Parts: sequence; structure tokens; C-alpha cells
Amino acid sequence: MFVSIILFLCIGICTITDILRKTVDIRVLLAFSLILAVCCYFEKNYNIESLMVGMSILSRGAVGMGDVCLYSIIICFIGVQKGIFVIFLSIAFAFFAALFLVIVKRKKKDYEMPLVPFVLAAYLFSLFENIA
Repeated sequence: MFVSIILFLCIGICTITDILRKTVDIRVLLAFSLILAVCCYFEKNYNIESLMVGMSILSRGAVGMGDVCLYSIIICFIGVQKGIFVIFLSIAFAFFAALFLVIVKRKKKDYEMPLVPFVLAAYLFSLFENIA
């Protein structure tokens, strides 16, 4: 329970900074990673497999390194299956938003938009999907 709340706060803070500054602060991610690791230790739901898969997705590309680190943290602390679902859903949300911006708003294809708001939406969807 605490892990979900803390992860929500982490993604929420990253959403705000991504919208305002188009960057994700690695120091914030590291601080939340430590807090989440302690919570997972006490809740006994931390496994090494999730940690290894989470760290293995670090790569360079169109997605910024802050976004990739955030994805890694999500996978580490909610598990591989649910984490991959959040990644897939957030990319799908971002794709449809980008499609809308290019077709309707006439933005150029190289227009940069923040990704973390879509990660937050996907994470919230996964939480509510778990409740239903």
C-alpha cells in the first residue's frame, strides 16, 4: 500500500517537472528509489528479478534518460508484468496525443512533448484496473 502511494508521489512530482522544465530530475528518482526500497523491504514484496529487469531497460533513444530511469523504478517496485503494462500503455497514450497534435494542431513531427504525464495516466489506470 505504501509503495503505491510513494510511487504515485514520485510519478506526480516527475510529471510536474517534466511539464514545466521538460526534464526529470535524477536526484528525485534516486531519493524515491531509496524510500521505495525501504518500504518494499518492510512490506516483503521486493524481489531481485524485478530489480534486474528494471535496470536492464536503460537505453538511449528518443525517450530521455530520466524517463527511462522512471520506467526502471516503476518496474522495480510494481513488478515486471505490471511495469511493462504501464510502459506499453503510457507509450500508447503518448502516441495518440502526438497523433492528435500533428494532425489537428498542426505541430511539427519533431515537436517535443513531456512523456511523464502519460506515465502517470498509465500508472493510475493500472491502479484502478487492479481495483475493478
